[in-house]
Amino acid sequence: MKEDDMVKGVKHLLDASTDDLIEESISQDKESSMDDPKLNEEYEFAFCWKDKRGHKWEGHFTNKILSIAEHQAVGILRSRLGGGIPVESLDLLTNELNLIIAHLSISLKIKPKWAEDLRTLVHIDLLQDLYKEVASHEAMFFGDVEFKEDSSS
Repeated sequence: MKEDDMVKGVKHLLDASTDDLIEESISQDKESSMDDPKLNEEYEFAFCWKDKRGHKWEGHFTNKILSIAEHQAVGILRSRLGGGIPVESLDLLTNELNLIIAHLSISLKIKPKWAEDLRTLVHIDLLQDLYKEVASHEAMFFGDVEFKEDSSS
């Protein structure tokens, strides 16, 4: 490729003002963000997690955004998992596990066989990583994740 051809390929960059280039970049980032599947009420995702021994847990999941009634159900299930004692009485890890298990038990519509009873798992970080994916869906859906143009200001 000749140097003249290369210059022609970036001529619009040379002719545009910095403000025009910034606006173009923001517009492209926003358009690509709007296509994110996490903006839908239901979010399908492939999950793969490998422990230190090399065993893999993988499969396809579908998470749904919870209704208010489902949020209430999460709270009730969380209480039941905690034996009905006040949340403040539980250690932080048990409290977190109860929250994650209650939430995922209700929000995950489709899950592989190994994830049907999350309390049978032995790897806490597996459970936490699965929850991170669900939490990122919810954050994006509710607008808690800023678009790229917002994060630079």
